[in-house]
Amino acid sequence: MSLVPVLLTNFTSGELSPRLAGRVDVSKYFNGCQSLENFMAQPHGGVVRRSGMRFVAQALSQDAAALLAPYEDAAGAAWVLEFAANPDAAGGQPGLLRFFTQGGVAVDAAGEPLQLATPYGQEHLPGLRYVQDRYSLVLCHPLFAPRKLTRTAEGGFALAEMTFVSRPEAWGEDNWPALCCLHEDRLVFAATPQEPFTLWFSRTASHEDFRLTTREVPLDDWDDFEITDGNGDALSDGRPGDTVLLLAGDTFAKDTALSGVMADGTLCYYRYKGARSVKASLSASLRMSLVAAPTASGELESVRDAAGVLRSELWEMFAIGDRIVAEPGDDPLDDDAVEITLSAQRGGRICFLAPRDKLWIGASTGEWTVSGSSLNTPVTPGGVKANREGTIGAAEVAPCQAGPSILYVQRSGKKVREMAYRLESDAYTSRDVTLLAAHLGEPGLVQLAYAQEPDPVLYCVRADGVLLAMSYLPEQDVCAFSRIVTDGAVEGVCVAFNQNLCRDEVWLVLRREAVLNGQRVARRFIETLEPGFSESAQDTTGAFFVDAGMSYSGAPVQELTGLAHLAGRAVQILADGAVQPEQTVAQDGSIRLERAASQVHAGLGYASVLKPMRLEFAGSRGSAQTRIKRITEVGIRLYRSLGGKAGPDPTRLEPLLYRSSADAMGGPPALFTGDKSVRFPQGWNTEGVLTLVQDQPLPMTVLLIAPTLALNE
Repeated sequence: MSLVPVLLTNFTSGELSPRLAGRVDVSKYFNGCQSLENFMAQPHGGVVRRSGMRFVAQALSQDAAALLAPYEDAAGAAWVLEFAANPDAAGGQPGLLRFFTQGGVAVDAAGEPLQLATPYGQEHLPGLRYVQDRYSLVLCHPLFAPRKLTRTAEGGFALAEMTFVSRPEAWGEDNWPALCCLHEDRLVFAATPQEPFTLWFSRTASHEDFRLTTREVPLDDWDDFEITDGNGDALSDGRPGDTVLLLAGDTFAKDTALSGVMADGTLCYYRYKGARSVKASLSASLRMSLVAAPTASGELESVRDAAGVLRSELWEMFAIGDRIVAEPGDDPLDDDAVEITLSAQRGGRICFLAPRDKLWIGASTGEWTVSGSSLNTPVTPGGVKANREGTIGAAEVAPCQAGPSILYVQRSGKKVREMAYRLESDAYTSRDVTLLAAHLGEPGLVQLAYAQEPDPVLYCVRADGVLLAMSYLPEQDVCAFSRIVTDGAVEGVCVAFNQNLCRDEVWLVLRREAVLNGQRVARRFIETLEPGFSESAQDTTGAFFVDAGMSYSGAPVQELTGLAHLAGRAVQILADGAVQPEQTVAQDGSIRLERAASQVHAGLGYASVLKPMRLEFAGSRGSAQTRIKRITEVGIRLYRSLGGKAGPDPTRLEPLLYRSSADAMGGPPALFTGDKSVRFPQGWNTEGVLTLVQDQPLPMTVLLIAPTLALNE
């Protein structure tokens, strides 16, 4: 028998598919795990216990899942919007919108929750898409005209249907765009039910203007006719008494324009819509007088009445730079609106829009890019090119931008793909980032959200309520999946930047259970994923590792209230940094501590489990796979950790011990950084596996695992 030390130095491959259990020839095998639950891989190589979920509020609707969306105001403050079914929708709109900011429910001037009625009911929320356009949020759904959510002068919000200039004719009842985005300072809509492969680009910088062919005021033939002051008010604003000079042979008729100066000095143009026609002789000019009611050929209806009000039934007013519809046969300008339809060879529809250097498009039958017709040129009516880049296909799940790539869900709904430009192939390609963890995509992915700070992580909501976390840093070859499992089901996720903490904040919609009068009752909550355990913390008093949890800080107390959302449930308690026995929440939301404490965290417990792949060592007699062996001892390198157990499987675990004679009695041990060693109570077998579990509300970061393997020679 020989003893062989094995080193597991990093876990940057995350949880791997069971189908890789025999691939000891693949380098990522040694950095992967059979199970990585409630731990998250770090770019540096170790794994850290995921933080707890802090309760914020009960969801607006207890009967259906809500949709969360981020919004950022002009000051950089983050808001989270909760779209939900309206529980009191009788006779009103079926949807309700609530706002969160600074970690809690936003209130109006009267101290009431800030809410708005919406037309989006329960059945509409999965298809609702949005994009922030400056300080407004544009919302679109195939059954509703696009709407815009804007800030009000009082600091609240208002939701109104968008007013378009020359709205596309294809849009109408039950046939509205399903997708929207911003690209090259154009607002882009796409995919109505009847035109699933058509895109509409607004005019540049005029996001509600969809005129396809325009001309900019003033036109070339508008400069000859200028209004001259003739009524003594020192203004050429077109009131009765002002005059207009027609040169020899000129004609003044319908659609002829005049230039004038308003009272504020602004130069403007007026186009005539009336029926009169006046012509100067071929040999002499004609000065026309503007009057309220013309009586002769040398007189014309005034632009404004005596009070200065524009006579809109006779005149249109334009400022310099305004646009008017061009004459038939004219070519569009470069910044006019654009309408294109992709030449898809099969059926399906556009499923997502992702603006990059080009507009990346994911359709159910393949991937496309839309750009200008020449290199490094923008999209214009006369220069637009659509390229088909792939045939993979996408699901109707909003994608996430991650660095130079787009992460999206494949058409099957069970894989995450990365679309990016590859220099080596000079093409936009799509690779499967879930290939090594294909089992995690079952039974389907329904939502994605991407957090960039402090570490880049893609969160994927699974149809069964499990939240997947993919640590993603491709330049360091880090693409590691783990599972975030909680007592309940995750139904929605969004990410909003918290400027106070300088990090992205993860917001969640969860379905949990309470026990009311002996009956288990489903409840929906809005919660946030707590930031990771602080690097500057001197002890565990601030450690938050419970779900649906709440905190108390103040004078020492032995009885706490405020946990009514967890009535009848057993909760874990961390009081002044020490773990106290679990307590059951009373029906009034109170618990009683074993000892009084001044800083308390209480909530549902969860277990973090790390199970590396089967150990491998190539010795003089070949591989250790399938050979009889046993783990005699395991060394674990920890960073700022407490608690935890290790063993051959979850049923046979040995605790990691920390308390020493230097620790004060009655308080928690100090945070530990260093190596711990555990002897294994395991017999001989062919498995060669170990399990590390943390099920107390305490932090744990694992940097290295060093098992000692005994092999029969």
